[in-house]
Amino acid sequence: MIPVSFRFDEAIPLAVDLRPSLPLSEFFGVRPLFPAKTERATVWKLYAPTTAAWVPGILDCYVQDAFSRFGRTAEVRIYDPDSTIEQIYPRDTPLELWVSERGSPLALRMGGFVSKVTTDAGTTTLKLLAHDFWIRRRAVFKTYSSQTVSAILEDLITTLTPLEWNPALVSITYDRTLSATWKGEYLDVVIAELANGSDGEEWGADDSMQFFFRPRAANRSPRDFVEGEYYDARFSEDGQIEINKATVYWGTSPTTGAVSVQDRAAQLALKEKFGAPRAVVIEVVKTYPEITSEDEARQKASAILADRQVIRTGTIRTWGGTGIRPGDVCSVVVPDQQVNGTYRVAQIEYAWASGETTVKLAENAGGVVDVLVELSDEVSRIDARAADGDAALLEIVDLTEEIVTDVELRVYTRAIPDDMFVFGDTGAGGGVGHPDVGGGLLGDRRGDRVQVI
Repeated sequence: MIPVSFRFDEAIPLAVDLRPSLPLSEFFGVRPLFPAKTERATVWKLYAPTTAAWVPGILDCYVQDAFSRFGRTAEVRIYDPDSTIEQIYPRDTPLELWVSERGSPLALRMGGFVSKVTTDAGTTTLKLLAHDFWIRRRAVFKTYSSQTVSAILEDLITTLTPLEWNPALVSITYDRTLSATWKGEYLDVVIAELANGSDGEEWGADDSMQFFFRPRAANRSPRDFVEGEYYDARFSEDGQIEINKATVYWGTSPTTGAVSVQDRAAQLALKEKFGAPRAVVIEVVKTYPEITSEDEARQKASAILADRQVIRTGTIRTWGGTGIRPGDVCSVVVPDQQVNGTYRVAQIEYAWASGETTVKLAENAGGVVDVLVELSDEVSRIDARAADGDAALLEIVDLTEEIVTDVELRVYTRAIPDDMFVFGDTGAGGGVGHPDVGGGLLGDRRGDRVQVI
């Protein structure tokens, strides 16, 4: 402690103690040359795999992991007085966030690439998107004839993305042989179509930039949220979501089919409720090989929809939990809100500065159903039994017609004399001259157009 005294007049002495914990930047706009070090129960570190080096000077980070693979993002704030971070780690640079909780060994928690860089007052913030976003960046213009699903996937991933293809991470329940043509569909839509035609496998890119495609599994969460394991919990009636679409795959080969029944009014009501950009669809998909007719399948789908399975959702504020993953199953007990059951993790957010972890949960009821990962996102199923992907769906809600445009480009040249833009008298050929001597006009002596391409 360094005592410093200020005297405004003889009657008002003011003593100020300059302590390391005093927030000088807030009161006087003073910034320390080196950020203060604080002990935290959870430690995050940033690693650059391309240079095999740890990035120094991390001040704060925010990590969001979601069941929706395209909801996985992070932001890292770095001490950067010389503003060199953007040159060292420009856009698309792969980076990894590693974490240690209460002295445990460092573990890779999220891998992604730089999507945005902002600099302010001696610090630089890197926004990261998970490697899954590489899948969303490309459109597919390809035709396959009598190819297996695994062969199609390998070609798509290796030719359209920088992701690594590791056969050990690809497990397809029904590796069918098919012929297909895609004219501009985005890659994630194509992969989802291939998954739906098999067994509804989950897919994406892992934190090491490797593509995976595998049957869905529900893992047990390392944490249960009972009294004493959270700061705050909110499970309001507004968080209850009803299924508004039911799809039934019926029959066995060669007589199979698919029927979809939905409540469009309920979908639009959720759109208005959450301010979503489109109708919110909460779907359950079932397979019934024992059903032998379309009418029976339609009755079954209608019965599922009429049952109005209610999925209760909520949010819990806690701490730590770096081992929790979206999709994990956990027990939740909140006595004052009459919550006591099994839930699945839809999304988890880590805020290093505050030390808080926010977990969004969905009741694990009626099979396994996905929930709103973010309230503005569309809801879709996260599990379904094996379905015949060749079955024609009899009811179509949205049909988007992709438009492919052929562009024809031609290139022409025209010769221009060397003296055309010379200052001075215009002379016979024109030019840029003084008005008093007949100039001031730009003479056009260009030659005829000559096509080169």
